[in-house]
Amino acid sequence: MRKFVMSAALLCANVVAPAAAMENPDDAGGIRLGRILATPSVEFGTRYDSNIFQSDANPTADVITTLTPRLTLQGDWRIFRLHLAAGGELGFFANSSSDDYQDIELSTAGSLDLGATSVEGGVQLKRAHDPRGSNDVPTSATEPVIYRDVSAQIGGRHITNGLHYESLFALRRLDFDDSTARNGSIIRNDDRDRLELRETLRILWPLDLGREAYGEITFNQRQYDCTPDDGGRIRDSAGYQVLGGIRLDLTDLITADLAAGWMNQTYADPAFGDIGDYTLRGDFDWSVTRLTNITFNAARTVRETTQTGASGILAFEAGAGISHELRRRLTVSLRADYSEETFQQTTRRDNTSRFGVGIGYELNRLARIEGGLAYDQRNSNSTGEDYDRLQSHIRLKLEM
Repeated sequence: MRKFVMSAALLCANVVAPAAAMENPDDAGGIRLGRILATPSVEFGTRYDSNIFQSDANPTADVITTLTPRLTLQGDWRIFRLHLAAGGELGFFANSSSDDYQDIELSTAGSLDLGATSVEGGVQLKRAHDPRGSNDVPTSATEPVIYRDVSAQIGGRHITNGLHYESLFALRRLDFDDSTARNGSIIRNDDRDRLELRETLRILWPLDLGREAYGEITFNQRQYDCTPDDGGRIRDSAGYQVLGGIRLDLTDLITADLAAGWMNQTYADPAFGDIGDYTLRGDFDWSVTRLTNITFNAARTVRETTQTGASGILAFEAGAGISHELRRRLTVSLRADYSEETFQQTTRRDNTSRFGVGIGYELNRLARIEGGLAYDQRNSNSTGEDYDRLQSHIRLKLEM
């Protein structure tokens, strides 16, 4: 508890930090190497977590120290743009060293602009972890589950006098390591290894300046390595999502993407049946004034899970945030999020709420310090799945 108080005190110290002059917009960061702009950065952080395993009873508190280095390279030519990034995060727990983690991420993306037609694509490689306490990590595990996440996508856009066409093809490969239980046995996570494919076609109708309506259809296939899995179920599935929506871009003050439609997921195992329900997607950004910005987002989707007996998760998520520049270089923000998760073919229902406040102060062009408090709570009708958690953090980011 003393460590939490110290973290909160450091956060409060930032609130009263004196303001400095506004950053000169001509003072661009990065290191110019011909047509390439290199931007190295590193972030040091400390986070207090009152319930690191999201436990219903006897929560375990800890302080986590993080180190996050990153390097980005951006190139901009007449018709071609290139983006390369490499980074990671190292996490060190003060009392639970078995939960230390080392995440790595590499990515590359490029776009080719040929006038009425443009093409873009990218590849991303991750070595990440699922912490103990998450839905698909057994409660008996003694360490986080390490996994590799490889994704690639290619898409294009073509503009005609009356219609605009967009298409995207993406694939994702997930590979999870086995973990160890408290009794020394091996927890097999091969049931989670899978390949996901997604194909999207969107047709847009320009209405007037800053507005366009669209229709969109997305097909997906999810193929698991283990069929059947350890529980005797076949989790392979295929589905689609049909959306109709509108995009808004009003004088750079309000941007929005609002859509609604229908989705369906069909499973290879007859015991799972189908999931068919309405879907929606909403992203809203409003620059109320030069100093204040409001955002809102919402989505309803079908997500994967390997919870016993569940075919998938029918999830609704919504969130809203506001940020305001109190003084030059000093910004405060508020955020609220809510999610509902219905585990299909089971009776489990989870409702999770999260509230947070943050503050950021630019020390100079190269350094920024941030702090915040967050509280989240999950209420579930499944025994042992409720939890409350309080977190505080402080971070220092250095970027050239």
